[in-house]
Amino acid sequence: MIKNEMQWELVLAAYIVTVVYLLVKSERAAYREIKSSQCLRKTFYNLEYYECTADDYYAYKTLDGKRVLFSGNYEDKHAYYHELAHLIYDKFWLDTILGATLIIPLLILPTPWAWIGALIVYIAGKWVKKNEERRADLFAYEMTKLKYTPIKLEKNKIELLLKWLFWGHPPDRIRIEEEYYKKEIPLCKLFFKSLL
Repeated sequence: MIKNEMQWELVLAAYIVTVVYLLVKSERAAYREIKSSQCLRKTFYNLEYYECTADDYYAYKTLDGKRVLFSGNYEDKHAYYHELAHLIYDKFWLDTILGATLIIPLLILPTPWAWIGALIVYIAGKWVKKNEERRADLFAYEMTKLKYTPIKLEKNKIELLLKWLFWGHPPDRIRIEEEYYKKEIPLCKLFFKSLL
């Protein structure tokens, strides 16, 4: 019993260390990107954020609360407002938690049940991310009346299923459909409809 308790204490301690490490790593990368960019302070309603030049569109919230929208070197209004929605609504901690969830079993508990648990937590976390991404797409659509522009559509149902399970965004094939932009249709309905 004592050995079991120590094992869980070790897992918890390792998890905390992993989360802190991933947060610090992410923060350092963001600050390097900010320093190498030209940034302007902007306001959207009551939201204050910095818009910085970058190669692509993405958003970041620093640990001290600064919001940064990295604006790509090409014009894409949907992408801009999509990232702005992340700054408005998202907490920016889920990726760190998901990363730690997968790392811990590898480091501490290389047992099948630990991997199965980590996989279930990871897929559930990715589902939460997909809902955040859809909310950002809906916000961008409301602001611009433009839909997401796909990069590469999934070719078959296996690729579609893998993206549904392991990617942070809904599959591109789903993000271009009319139903995706109707708030009243839940994402789980689009999931089943796309696979059946």
